[in-house]
Amino acid sequence: MVEQPDVDLFDIDNLRSQADAHSLAAGRSHAVFFRHQGRTLVLKHYQRGGGMAALLDDKYIGWDCDYSRSFREWRLLKAMHQLELPVPAPVAALCSQHGLFYRADLITLQIRDVTPLADHLMQHPGDLQTWVAVGRCLRRFHDASVYHADLNARNILLEPHRHDIYLIDFDKGAFRSIGESWKAANLVRLQRSLLKFKSLYQGFSYDQQDWNALLEGYNRTENLT
Repeated sequence: MVEQPDVDLFDIDNLRSQADAHSLAAGRSHAVFFRHQGRTLVLKHYQRGGGMAALLDDKYIGWDCDYSRSFREWRLLKAMHQLELPVPAPVAALCSQHGLFYRADLITLQIRDVTPLADHLMQHPGDLQTWVAVGRCLRRFHDASVYHADLNARNILLEPHRHDIYLIDFDKGAFRSIGESWKAANLVRLQRSLLKFKSLYQGFSYDQQDWNALLEGYNRTENLT
């Protein structure tokens, strides 16, 4: 964590204007890498999507920053990090109040030497060991009752040589202790994402055998640590 972070750390427009192509987070238009105190950090500026984006842009309704999206994600990341789940370490969060609205930002520590799974599959065939590793990783989160609200192929990061898997972007995520159906729905959402990428990008490497390997890893019960 950064004790009493300076508000200038959250100036994403300034950081983006200074950034080169490698500093912009792939597939995440509102995130940028930057250096601070010898570390590489990732700043995410919360931005609305869908129809509400044209109306509210980056503003959210709320008057208590403790319940802002940035502070909730920061707390969730901190709890998951303490559980040794493979997530980025939270560094700082900001909520800027503007009347009945607020803007939100989150800074995390960069996970080194990783690539979004979607980008990897556009360049390389996904070997079965990778798919098993993805399934085992997802099972760890589900066993810890962690719900990822936007589980897609860009929010899964892969270190291809060690087959280490990480999850990012836990906006609207939560611990869910009641019920089991959300776990299956999580997997369905990911499968839908993979099929969408395959339909949009020629050469995207994914087929039913890959999904079966993911489920094989997910359903293994031994050594899920």
